[in-house]
Amino acid sequence: MRLSVVCLLVCGAIFAQPTGDRRTSAESAAKNLKVLAANTDIQFVMQNFTQVLGVQCTYCHVEGDFASDANPKKETARKMIALLRQIDPYFPSSVGVYPAGYHEVDCSTCHRGSIKPETKAPTEFFNRNESLGSPPPTVTPGVNLRVLPVDTRVHGEGSVMHDFRDALKVDCGYCHGAGKPFEADENPRKEIARKMILLVRQINSNFPGTAIFPLGHQAVTCYTCHRGDPHPAAVSNQGYGPPVRTR
Repeated sequence: MRLSVVCLLVCGAIFAQPTGDRRTSAESAAKNLKVLAANTDIQFVMQNFTQVLGVQCTYCHVEGDFASDANPKKETARKMIALLRQIDPYFPSSVGVYPAGYHEVDCSTCHRGSIKPETKAPTEFFNRNESLGSPPPTVTPGVNLRVLPVDTRVHGEGSVMHDFRDALKVDCGYCHGAGKPFEADENPRKEIARKMILLVRQINSNFPGTAIFPLGHQAVTCYTCHRGDPHPAAVSNQGYGPPVRTR
């Protein structure tokens, strides 16, 4: 269960793509690369940044001088790129140094067209039995907790497992199941879930004022990345509408 949120990303404030002379502005930005490689396709990368944050170039750059570091959001963008690279080792399928290569998570995973990532699912997930009016299962204390604090409210309304279900739009059986008690570890997704909890904590540690997940204020949560999908969206798996054809 990829309960990351990752992502990051959470990319904070990221670089943006120019709206005027794209070649000139891209060349200007390329004069002061501190975390991106010299051979980076700047125009392509900046276009992605503007799309996933829903901003214009001057959100992170100084108008007319894209190489300048006077805008503090540009340094935040660099930190977010570094954060993405820290997240990559959690996913063996990620290849290359971001933004080159393929990555399970990127800026779009967390931002989805908004500067500030979302952290709470707007709707509750109901499984079939719940939808048919069956009573909720008996609330029991957490057993076999390896990464969650022992006093964590694991089950029931407002519990951490309830939030996990809402974030991924899956039932408990997705990570437990097979007729086994919840404390059983037979389902490999349960161990993935534990790794994702640790990942969320690592990401949140980059933002002052956040508590240790799942307690207290969080800059990112499982919903930040998943948005109701077990497999978070990234540039490589996002679908778009058909091309607009002109006569």
